[in-house]
Order: sequence, then C-alpha cells, then structure tokens
Amino acid sequence: MKKFFILSSILLTFNYAIGQVSGLSASKLGTLCTVTVPAQTIEFEPFFEYATSTSIFDLDGNTQELFLSSDSSQFFSSTGFRFSYGLAENLEIGVSLPVDVSTVGFGAKYKLPLDGNLTLGILAGYNSIVGNDIYVRRNAVHESTSAVVGGVIMTYEFTEKFSFDFNAQYQKHLNTTDAGHDQGLFLGSDFGYYLIENVNFITGFNYSYIGHEVSENNAHLLTVNPGIAIEKAENFILVLNSPIDLMGKNEYKTIGFGLALTIILD
Repeated sequence: MKKFFILSSILLTFNYAIGQVSGLSASKLGTLCTVTVPAQTIEFEPFFEYATSTSIFDLDGNTQELFLSSDSSQFFSSTGFRFSYGLAENLEIGVSLPVDVSTVGFGAKYKLPLDGNLTLGILAGYNSIVGNDIYVRRNAVHESTSAVVGGVIMTYEFTEKFSFDFNAQYQKHLNTTDAGHDQGLFLGSDFGYYLIENVNFITGFNYSYIGHEVSENNAHLLTVNPGIAIEKAENFILVLNSPIDLMGKNEYKTIGFGLALTIILD
C-alpha cells in the first residue's frame, strides 16, 4: 500500500458530507484514515460529485416516489477543492470549499503514536457559511449552519494488500435551525484490497443520523459506496466511486457518482 499517497473523502450523500470534518485526507473513499499527509507536504485535490433521486425514505422508512410522473428526477451536484498540509509528523490540517466559496470547512487530524497493524487517531473541525448571501443564524437550513465536529479514527492493516478504515464523528450546531436540527452522528467504514497492482478496489459503508428537537423529524441514512483508487502515477491518484442509498428515514434515496484527482506537492 502506498503510504504517502492519500486521497480525500468523496461523499455523494450531501447531508452526510456537510456534517463531517472537512479538508482531511483518506486512504480510500468516504472514510478518513489515521495516516496523515507527510510533514511539509501539500495535497491539492479538485473533486466533482453528482447524485440523482426519484424517491425518498419517508417517516416510517418506506420508499415513496418523489414525482407523479416516471420521467422526473431530482439532481444534486457539487464541485470543489481540498487542501491538506502536513503541519508536523502525525499532524495534518486542511480546508475544503466549493467553487463558489459559499461554505468552508476546516479540519485537523492527529495520529496517535502507536505501532502495529492497528493505529488510532483523533480529529476535529469547524464548518461555516461564508458565501455572498443573507444569513440568519437561527433561521437557516442545517446544511449551512455553523457547526463544530469531533471524532476518532481507526485503521487496521490485515495484509499489505488488504486494509480497513473506520471513523465516528459527532457534530453540534452552534445554533438550532428553525426545523429544530441541532446535532448529528456519522459513521464510516472502508475496506480496500489491491486486486491489481496499484489499483485499490474499495467498498465502503456510511451511516448518518441527523437529530432534531422533535424526534419524529430525526433522519438517518445507510449508504454503500463502491469504488476504485488508481495509483499508477507517481504524484497523483484518480478516485472513482458510486454511492447507493440502501435504507433510511426522512431522506432522499439517491444513486451517485464521484470523481477526484489527488495531487501531491512536495
């Protein structure tokens, strides 16, 4: 496994992505890893993500059609950039923002000084709205309300070719939105195997929980996220993935596609 090539999270489930620590590296798809960007090294990554939906998971978790006609669809898309910097050994900081700079996410990750196949880390972040728009703090949708996030990371290497990443993150909004949303929980896990030399075949599972003051408005979503990371070049990695929502409540049911190009600047 290439220790010095890190790629970012590509999450097509938008509520899940917005609530997490941003700007940090991952070794596979949508789950952060304990390995940090090497000291005095920069990772720059443009990314594109897209999803489509024709149905939702309702209050009872059942699938309901969004539209009366079968030829209608809801589309979501986003393009942005990630910058991650190795501030010191085992310490990484980063920022992520869309091309219109409407929001910004700051993050920091520290790998605990443990040796062996199992490694652990901690992370923290802050997400906020910064775009050219009117912003009422106590009357905003939860996607753009400022929030602090913290969590833990675990990476386990079974073999040189097969490894597993897991992280758990808790997010707390600084102001409760008018819909009553104030907190969230996010779990991610990625399994990766180098079936072909320098090509990592990955399967991820992501879970999000969005909490509200009124419990019937709570939302959750489970997504499977298959993809590949192509590491044939020396200083960049191409990442492709296609997340599929499996079950949930009060959320869109989507199928998506993501692409990212991770560039290493020594």
